[in-house]
Amino acid sequence: MTGWNGRKGKGWRVTGAIILSAGLIAGCSQGTEKAANPSASPQGTQGSEKPKEPLKLSMMNMYYSAEPPKSDNEAIKIIEEHTGAKLDITWVPNSAYNDKINATIAAGELPQIMMIASNKSQSIVNAVRSGMFWEVGPYLKDYPNLSKLNPLVLNNIAVDGKTYGIFRSRPVAREGIILRKDWLDAVGLSEPKTIDDFYNVIKAFSTKDPDKNGKNDTFGMYEGRGMNGFQTILGWYGGPNLYGLQNDKIVPDFMTKEYVDALKFYKRLYDEKLINQDFAVVPGTKRQESMNQSNAGLIISTLDDVNAGFNDLAKANPKAILDVVSRINGPKGERLMLFNGGYVGVYMFPKTSVKTENDLKNILGFMNKLADDKIQNLFEWGVEGKHYKVENGKPTRTDGKAYETDINAIYQLRFDDGALSKAGEDAPIVKKYKQMFKDNAAIAVANPAESFQSVTLAEKGSELTKIIQDARIKFIMGNMDEAGWNQAVEQWRKGGGDKVIEEYTAQYMAIKK
Repeated sequence: MTGWNGRKGKGWRVTGAIILSAGLIAGCSQGTEKAANPSASPQGTQGSEKPKEPLKLSMMNMYYSAEPPKSDNEAIKIIEEHTGAKLDITWVPNSAYNDKINATIAAGELPQIMMIASNKSQSIVNAVRSGMFWEVGPYLKDYPNLSKLNPLVLNNIAVDGKTYGIFRSRPVAREGIILRKDWLDAVGLSEPKTIDDFYNVIKAFSTKDPDKNGKNDTFGMYEGRGMNGFQTILGWYGGPNLYGLQNDKIVPDFMTKEYVDALKFYKRLYDEKLINQDFAVVPGTKRQESMNQSNAGLIISTLDDVNAGFNDLAKANPKAILDVVSRINGPKGERLMLFNGGYVGVYMFPKTSVKTENDLKNILGFMNKLADDKIQNLFEWGVEGKHYKVENGKPTRTDGKAYETDINAIYQLRFDDGALSKAGEDAPIVKKYKQMFKDNAAIAVANPAESFQSVTLAEKGSELTKIIQDARIKFIMGNMDEAGWNQAVEQWRKGGGDKVIEEYTAQYMAIKK
């Protein structure tokens, strides 16, 4: 679900996500080499039986690369060998994916495994309610890996309280601060621990010439028109994750005091010129660009971006040092928003192509083995001898370009716990944010309305969202006071917002009973 603040999930990234416990991963090689029961295991032999024929599976999935994955991709062959399956994958470009899903459903010719990117769209919810897809919740306990799927995220993908697929996971607490550690040292500050510390770092990066070039040419923080950092700062102030509970009602975050506190913090940064004054019109990609050009000292982003978007900085300034900070202590302690519900897309199984319960169990057995150590390591490092080598017992990347071509191209197949993969020796900064992903799951704030649907929001969501987004910008830039903000909230309520609250609250109360 996209929130009122315009926050949307990014495409699936190389970091994977947190859905399986560390203990599970350590035990994958022992506990998951066969499924929980024979009917759920498409591979292997029993006694003197002849080896079974490969389980033929059709699938639809997306790709982000310039070209679709090649049919002779070596990694797919390894996956097929490990799982005992023969895969027939229809690859669809990311830009056309949702249209292709809708067209495929309308045509009625469905693959057995469908990666549904917009699983909460009204069309998919209606399809679920019409009985088009298998409910898989009761079966997950029978599979060593699938039984460890995060119950919080399973609840987030539910429709009417039931689970109709297997989510592709993301770390549940993924966002934080990416900053210039060398600038922090230059201005004589330590990493921020509180909101006041954070403000002081931003101010120092703006006013104390952190790059020592004798010019007043730096911003403490850079922001884009999507205001990527707002939800994180709202979490520090103690606000809800898109929606919260007030007197047994589900209400949006912007109807809380904490939201206004976060607005005032942003307004202070803007008034004091500690952030870029054109934040309302520049794209979010400018944030990394500004740091690559040493124009800004920090951004709030997904922490794993530190490993992906700053090659230009390293080339231009080899002495630049980046670091990550994830926990800031606020009025209600350390809190982070549960990121995008903890998932991006859901694998779902149509009843028209998965005709029997035994067929479903076979497919779940295949999905279960995709979470085995061997396949996790394949996605994380590639093929030994081609993409990496082992030195002193630890893998080392040898051909990054080949990895991008061969492994990143098919990364959308992955749904398991890449963030905790123990395949190899990561760079120190990667180890640091992966540990943060693990530790911060305990302080992630969930959205209580994540699994609910609103007919009104489906019809009027864009116009309602615009009311709040426009008012937020006006408030920060000083073109609207707090009374004007309250009027905008009233406009949202009268324009359909009260109906959204009513619809979400009814679903919450039904589950609460």
